Amino acid sequence: MPSKQQSIILGGLIAGLLSTSYLGLINVLCCAGIIIGALVSVWHYTDTNELTIKAGQGAVIGLLAALIGWGVSFVLNFILIKAGIRSDLVISQFILDRLGDSMPQESVDQMVEQMNAEMTLAKYLAGAVWGLLFPVFGAIGGSIGALLFKKGGDEPTEFAD
Repeated sequence: MPSKQQSIILGGLIAGLLSTSYLGLINVLCCAGIIIGALVSVWHYTDTNELTIKAGQGAVIGLLAALIGWGVSFVLNFILIKAGIRSDLVISQFILDRLGDSMPQESVDQMVEQMNAEMTLAKYLAGAVWGLLFPVFGAIGGSIGALLFKKGGDEPTEFAD
């Protein structure tokens, strides 16, 4: 079976970059950045090797790419936070701008307090737990990619694993 490693790393890097800082806002749309990374992984693998794979194989490729993407975004976001770039502030400010007038003053005050709070390692790690959803959406994107990107005929190529 041809190696999947390069395709998985490529998709993982894309998923990680699309999940970093302000680009991470794309994941508000059903984890679109993760799904895109998984799709790229499967596309690259099927296109490079000119083959068709089963949806299950695509799911595994997408899941692995999503795990790499989570790691990449975890590290990059941590570096950006230490550099003073916090995308969570943009999201909070957006919510305040749009909903601030209709929210109770106590809720507005709590949001402002959270926005002004220092980002600690413990808070960052707690927020990173949401990244555990990455593999789920990676598997979904990989399965979709396997159905979309057929290169070696309509039937999946059988390989002995």
